[in-house]
Amino acid sequence: MKSFITIVFLAVALTGMTQNMNLRINEIIASNQAGEMDDFFEYDDWVEIYNPPGSGITNLAGYYISDDPDSLDKWQIPADDAGITTVLPNNFIVFWIDDDYGNTTPQGADHNAGFTLSVDGETFLLTAPDGVTIIDSVSYPVMASDISWGRTCDGCDTWQYFNNVTFDDNNVEILNNDLLFINEVQTDNATTYDDPEHEFDQWFEIYNPNAHQVNLANYYLSVNGDLQQWQVPASSPYRTVIPAGGFTLIWCDNDLADDVNHAPFFLDNTGGTIVLTGPDGITNIDSYTYSTIATDHSYGRQSDGSATSIDFSIPTPTVSNSLIIIEPQNILINEILTANQTDTIDNLNEFEDWIELYNPNNFDINVGGYYMSDDPLVRNKWKIPTDFPDSVIVPAHGWLLFWADADQQQGVRHAGFRLSNNGEYLSLVGQDGFTLADELEWGYIAPDTSLGRITDGSETWFLFVGTTPEYSNNAGTIQVVESTTTTFEVYPNPAQDIIRFNEMLNVQVFNIAGKLVMAENKVQQLNLANLETGMYLLRDDQGRIVRIMKQ
Repeated sequence: MKSFITIVFLAVALTGMTQNMNLRINEIIASNQAGEMDDFFEYDDWVEIYNPPGSGITNLAGYYISDDPDSLDKWQIPADDAGITTVLPNNFIVFWIDDDYGNTTPQGADHNAGFTLSVDGETFLLTAPDGVTIIDSVSYPVMASDISWGRTCDGCDTWQYFNNVTFDDNNVEILNNDLLFINEVQTDNATTYDDPEHEFDQWFEIYNPNAHQVNLANYYLSVNGDLQQWQVPASSPYRTVIPAGGFTLIWCDNDLADDVNHAPFFLDNTGGTIVLTGPDGITNIDSYTYSTIATDHSYGRQSDGSATSIDFSIPTPTVSNSLIIIEPQNILINEILTANQTDTIDNLNEFEDWIELYNPNNFDINVGGYYMSDDPLVRNKWKIPTDFPDSVIVPAHGWLLFWADADQQQGVRHAGFRLSNNGEYLSLVGQDGFTLADELEWGYIAPDTSLGRITDGSETWFLFVGTTPEYSNNAGTIQVVESTTTTFEVYPNPAQDIIRFNEMLNVQVFNIAGKLVMAENKVQQLNLANLETGMYLLRDDQGRIVRIMKQ
């Protein structure tokens, strides 16, 4: 028996030295919030690799995994334990993508070091022990929590999202008819709530009363009596997953290009019935009948999922119908950094993106219990913890920094999401999880450049190449670029003292370092007598910039 065991382990070791080109990346989860736990009771992301029939026993020790096509040898699977890194034919092996192998207390040969998976989508690669030959790779799309991206069948060529994650098992999709409620309807939305395209469209809300999330994908919605009038697309679970006890909106605007939660129909303003049918196309999940609804009012269940409905003068899209509105204090988003490469380190000496709040009041504000979000349709995405109130107080006329790094375990000021420097949205919401305190949208922002208010709390925003985290924006160095075209004239230019404009303007003057040196409203001339000789940039409130010279 002892000789047999020795032979088996020798065979496994020898197998691991060859390159099994049949191995396939089979399933990926990039946001594991409540799915499978590893041996250390952590919800870490993972990748499943499948060894097809006839491929032989394979020890993956020495193989490489990476999330960077330019760095195929980013992490080599260690040879610490063949029992962990060996996979039999027609079987699976799972690697935790958690950056925990190289920790002070390493968690094992199936825990990688050096990277984690991005929920925004990226490429994952499996490379042979030679560090050059790519055995398999997959570019996965944007991921939702606890939804995996896997091959439609084990090892086959097509991929899909899986609601029923098949950890270390055969990839098979199971579609359930979960309990859901049509919860609230608005047919005449003039000013209530705009979609991400800033359009005030009709909508209805769906409520998930279950203790588990439900993906609305593949369910059917109807307003014309045809139970299969429209099937919710399965191409974007990020938008169709309804969290446990949560809500989602369906916009009725026939703008299918906007997103998967935009339906190809409109609601009848005089009344109608909305029907929700299960993925089988037969099972009635819920139906809801409404009549004429006043402008900017909604009609919905008195409490979420209840049989009684009432008129709402203050609609509650995406939140509970029992919501008690709590107006937030006057607290502002003052500056953000969306790509921190060398700018500022957090409490763990990491360069993470950050958000600065500013308190313009004469009293301190505790923002514990407030919410932040990078999704305009989910305002209550991350709740600022209340555990350590002293850590989340924004002092009177002061600032407080939050790290947007999705590392909530690192402290109460580490948000549950990251920021994108390619353009995104950010909101600060009061303790009711719905009422806006402040919001912001942006386009591309270069690394180590922040976007901030020109002066603390002002309405004008600028890019800062000299950032001011937890300091006044008034001292920041602004990135100012002269406009290539203008529609107003400045004369004389150069000038010794007075310069004039051909129209009434609100203007700001910056020195060549980007510091604000003068600002005037509703003027047709400026006196430069108190400025030093040199070059300046003059900007109006439309963003037009002209270079001027003081002699």
